[in-house]
Amino acid sequence: MKLYSASEAVWPALRRTYDYLFCACGWETFLKLAALATLSEGFLVSFRFTIPNTLPFEIDLSALERLLLARGFLPVTLLALLAVLLVVLYCIFLITRLRFAFVHSLIHQTRDLGAAWKLYDLEAGHLFTATVLIGLVFFVLSVAALGLFALSAYALLGTPTPDGKLDPGHFLFWFFPLMAIAFTLTLAAWAAQVVMNDFILPHMAIEGLSVRKAWAAVRSHMVGRRETFLSYFILRLGIPLMAALILGLLAWMVDLAVFGVLDISAAGFNAMLDGTNDLRAAVLFGVRTLFVLLGAATGSVLAAAFGGPLGVFMRSYALFFYGGHYRALGNLLAPSVAAPSQVRWKSEQS
Repeated sequence: MKLYSASEAVWPALRRTYDYLFCACGWETFLKLAALATLSEGFLVSFRFTIPNTLPFEIDLSALERLLLARGFLPVTLLALLAVLLVVLYCIFLITRLRFAFVHSLIHQTRDLGAAWKLYDLEAGHLFTATVLIGLVFFVLSVAALGLFALSAYALLGTPTPDGKLDPGHFLFWFFPLMAIAFTLTLAAWAAQVVMNDFILPHMAIEGLSVRKAWAAVRSHMVGRRETFLSYFILRLGIPLMAALILGLLAWMVDLAVFGVLDISAAGFNAMLDGTNDLRAAVLFGVRTLFVLLGAATGSVLAAAFGGPLGVFMRSYALFFYGGHYRALGNLLAPSVAAPSQVRWKSEQS
């Protein structure tokens, strides 16, 4: 396959996005593939999922907080937090496995997601473990940075000017280094995620390599091409930001129109059914529940419709850029120029 530069990989990624999503048969297939891309890539540009004043019951947050922090209820709260943590970790594993299926589906332009889902259980487990360990490292570094911020704030407040005001010199002395630390940590965490998902994952999916061996292969491809990969990282950060601004504006306008109709309808039912009558209260409860479900369903469809194409494009962009450096991936993306003996794919080994 042709060796694409960071900018040259944009056009084939656009073509693959069009072929994958918009040549599909019907809206049902489009929404299924777009939802897959949104979940696996995490591009959410439409955030509206609720309709005001439609919860069927009132929630007293202050009373709930007092209950959760009460001494007798605290063990239950801790167990609930542990359960939430386990659920979050399991969701991360599912998303990791879904990303393998998404990459398989996108390379082969197949819509048989069930078959792709079954291929990468072991590889997804290894990548999930590496992701959690890297996340723990950045969590520890973030906690240390927050501790440094707290100590700096304490020192800053403890050294006022003679008239008791905040010393601008001390503030600037601490502010810029601390912001540099925060920016560096954020950028490093993002770069680690890009390396894991854009470079290491294809090696694991195609050759079944471990994370360590896949990273060694990635480093070998980067040797002598640092400027090319640096350009990729810059565009990999800039393209989704620019696209999200445009798609976010479009999504906001569509949300305003669609949810405006739902807001007016919900307000009308609330006004019509409001009262002390038991029958009215029961009907209002059912109507509010229905509008909660309508809001969640409508928001999910819009989120997939706007975030899905961006997710497909960015994953295609990563594949076409790295495919020029990683021959086995490039042969799969351009099968007309691939020698059969050079192509090794997970599905052929299973």
